[in-house]
Amino acid sequence: MSSNGRRGTITWLLGFLALLAIFNVFNAMIQLNLNGSGSTAYFVVFNVALGSLNVEAYFWTSFIMAFVLFGALSFSIYRGLPADPKMLQRIAKVEENLALNSNMLENTQIGFFRRLEENEKANDEIFRKININLEDMKKEASDSLNKQKKALQSMEEESRKNVEVIKKQAADLTNLKKKIEKIGKETTTQKAKLTSRTKIEKVKSISPRLATKLNQIKTTNVSELLASDPASIAEKASELVETIANVQAQAQLLMVPGIDEKHSELLVKYGITSRKELANQDPVQLYRGIVGIAKTYVEQGKMSARKIPAIEDVSSWIKQARL
Repeated sequence: MSSNGRRGTITWLLGFLALLAIFNVFNAMIQLNLNGSGSTAYFVVFNVALGSLNVEAYFWTSFIMAFVLFGALSFSIYRGLPADPKMLQRIAKVEENLALNSNMLENTQIGFFRRLEENEKANDEIFRKININLEDMKKEASDSLNKQKKALQSMEEESRKNVEVIKKQAADLTNLKKKIEKIGKETTTQKAKLTSRTKIEKVKSISPRLATKLNQIKTTNVSELLASDPASIAEKASELVETIANVQAQAQLLMVPGIDEKHSELLVKYGITSRKELANQDPVQLYRGIVGIAKTYVEQGKMSARKIPAIEDVSSWIKQARL
């Protein structure tokens, strides 16, 4: 075979190989854009796996091989042909296009990696915001739980104090009940200041002058005094009806064990005029009323402070009045 034939064969072979290398460059660029730089390219011919290679390495290998083969092809053509200016212009144009394609591929790769980096930054920012929101939610939940815990502790402390107060009040009521029962037992042994047969002149709340007048009109004891009409007695004794009514009221109250002359006077002043009215009274309300009158009497010098009755005394009076 002549040298020109061999050169032509080599030229065609280099051209074919350069074309295959260019196809591989475009194939690698497509896989790089679709699958990313971390993917792998597999080479299969007639269902036979020839090997695998990283897409990015595959791209640069194909690009270098295409550049080398194209250069060898250009050299072979240039050496085997006369220096035709038009051919040289075409070769220069092809080389220029190849350089432009190389620049385009480089710019594409740079843009791809730039977008990939921007996406990674955006994802990092999103995850950072999510973490911040989770931390804020965790902190808010913790603060809310702490507040609820403090509120429950406060309610528990308040409930404990209320229980203690209730227990103390129950104990006080129990003690008061025991005192009242004790006083009740003691008062059952007490005797009333007056009986129905007590002589008029022995009633301290009746003045000697009034006692003389009552004896003159045949009212000689407490029974006769209580059985008479106050208006009739007042007319015969030349006294005020109110005076006779007060004397009768005090005499009736003095028949209740535990009540003395000053106590009967306080009760009449309060408005209690009979044993029945006394029996229907509320101990606390009655105690408040007569203590107020008693304090006024003490200020006026009409009675001693030690004569002011206690609530136990008042309860005992009411209990005795009900017997």
